Amino acid sequence: MDSILDYFISLQESEPAELPERAIERWNKRADFWEDARKKKEKGDERVISAINYLDSKGLLEKNYDVADIGCGPGRFAAAFAKYVHKVVGLDISDKMVKHGMEHIQNEGLNNAILYTCNFQTLDIDKSGYTHAFDLVFSSMTPAIHNMDGLIKSMEMSRAWCCNITHLDRRNSLREQILQEVFGKETAPQWNGRWFFSLFNILFLLGYNPETSYEKLHRETWVTPDEHYIDFLMEHMLPSEEYTQENANKIMQWIQSHLNKDGQIKEITDSTYGRILWDVRNK
Repeated sequence: MDSILDYFISLQESEPAELPERAIERWNKRADFWEDARKKKEKGDERVISAINYLDSKGLLEKNYDVADIGCGPGRFAAAFAKYVHKVVGLDISDKMVKHGMEHIQNEGLNNAILYTCNFQTLDIDKSGYTHAFDLVFSSMTPAIHNMDGLIKSMEMSRAWCCNITHLDRRNSLREQILQEVFGKETAPQWNGRWFFSLFNILFLLGYNPETSYEKLHRETWVTPDEHYIDFLMEHMLPSEEYTQENANKIMQWIQSHLNKDGQIKEITDSTYGRILWDVRNK
């Protein structure tokens, strides 16, 4: 049993942790892009709505519940949760994510949600008063719990439920076309489900009864490209050593030749998400 558990832990931890300084830089950069996309209405709320509907159907967004969102990003989930529950606390390593998130929460007129900047890996939950402080500890697409220390810490914050959502598969036809036509490359799978099935098996082998469910989303968006968008495309298409101005120019030139009369280009994304829900009391 221990050897099997060790195997799935190795899958969960098989990528080295990113240095905090590099992570902050990367997520701060992405925060500005996401905020700009939100203002232009290029970033939808389908994933948030899906999570709300799922958790509400499970009775996990009660009026007296306290909820934590680990890796909360720009606070879209936190703001949505706050409309249902007693209190929401969001944690993220990016100060720009937190800034944009708090602006969004304040604009929504919510006074029961707050976001904090912190490195979850070094967070002392006892000193912060977070031990067994939440009825639901939620995480979505965050590397913060992709190691046993982060996972156990997130579970120790809960007095009842934990829920994790991650990508299983994602295809973006625009990026695939650019990679092939500009760089002569085929798209490698962006996700292989490793975080999902390794987490499920770790929880199962630890004696919990994790529940799984799945969601497919199809999204079509018209985007007005700028330098931030080109940087975002490079980050998701090319290895870091190929993030060059020359390649950025190649991408921009290709995109400009494919714009419609309004100066926009269409992105089509098909995603599959996996949800894992478990009760920390039920072991």
